[in-house]
Amino acid sequence: MAKQEQGEKTEKPTPRRRNKAREEGQVARSQEVGAATSLLAAVLAVVMIVPGAFETLRETSAALWISTDGTELPSGQILDFFWRIATTAILPIAGIAAFFGVLAGASQVGFRITPKAAKPKLDKLDPRKGLEKLKPKRAGWELIRATTKLGLLFALAAGPLTAWTESMGQGRGLGSGLSALSDEAWTLLMRAFALAVVVALADYLWQRHTTEKKLKMSKHEIKQEHKQTEGDPQIKQSRRQRMRELSRNRMLADVPKADVVVTNPTHLAVALRYSPDEAAPRVVAKGADHLAEKIRTIAYRHGVTVTEDKPLAQTLYRKCKVGQLVPAALYEAVAVVLALAYRRTGRRATAGAGR
Repeated sequence: MAKQEQGEKTEKPTPRRRNKAREEGQVARSQEVGAATSLLAAVLAVVMIVPGAFETLRETSAALWISTDGTELPSGQILDFFWRIATTAILPIAGIAAFFGVLAGASQVGFRITPKAAKPKLDKLDPRKGLEKLKPKRAGWELIRATTKLGLLFALAAGPLTAWTESMGQGRGLGSGLSALSDEAWTLLMRAFALAVVVALADYLWQRHTTEKKLKMSKHEIKQEHKQTEGDPQIKQSRRQRMRELSRNRMLADVPKADVVVTNPTHLAVALRYSPDEAAPRVVAKGADHLAEKIRTIAYRHGVTVTEDKPLAQTLYRKCKVGQLVPAALYEAVAVVLALAYRRTGRRATAGAGR
């Protein structure tokens, strides 16, 4: 049962676990989202760039077509033709698509640097780690996904390519052929983009599911994390016990400075001290049972007056905290015990208690 609790990961990851995973780069990331974004950027780039580039390419192509009279074309003209294709259409569109693809990938994990993820790890060089990625189940899934995407893409491209081939077979001129190619290419782009969006959404949801599954924790891991963040209950209890002992020792150290100790007589003890600089007497120590006995013992040892007054002792113990001034309702009763203490010690109550 203990092994099952330690090994079976059935609990949702804690915020600390999620933050740690993010710092290590373990987040849901779909390459298909980047591909779909790149394709969208390419479509928009085509809308902005192709109309002007198409006219340039058509003029250049027409010139080459007309100059073809059976003689070999100069290599310079051919290179210039392909250079114009690259500079006017292909390179700008590819650059825009690549930029937005990288941007989409970064947006999935947030724009932050994760040193732990970038730090070289020796275990990444372990061949066994690479073989784990080639497990039949995972490799099979990747093969099915890639084959499905390729098949759908061919199915989408079949219609536009067939239509363009038929139009060229009907003896259209170069200009009409390029125009038809542009129309069919646009249709193909829109279909490919729709497919990319569907695939990206499905893949992102799958990546989130698998990442969430990897981050799940066992009950034992949650307990261990709780101990690390909140502290071991036994250690916390021991710490509180030490704090109470320190507080009690400081309180007992103030008993010799008291003017009087009011008792119950055996169960309660409250030590009071009055200073003319303060508005009322102050409770410097209080305790019950064993602690009350210690207060009385210290008071006797240092010549502090100990007097019995059950109602006053009970009220002071119940209503006053250590270090707190006596409330006004108890001034008269406290003044009586202080006067008794002063008579016994020969001390004069300057200005009276609580006046």
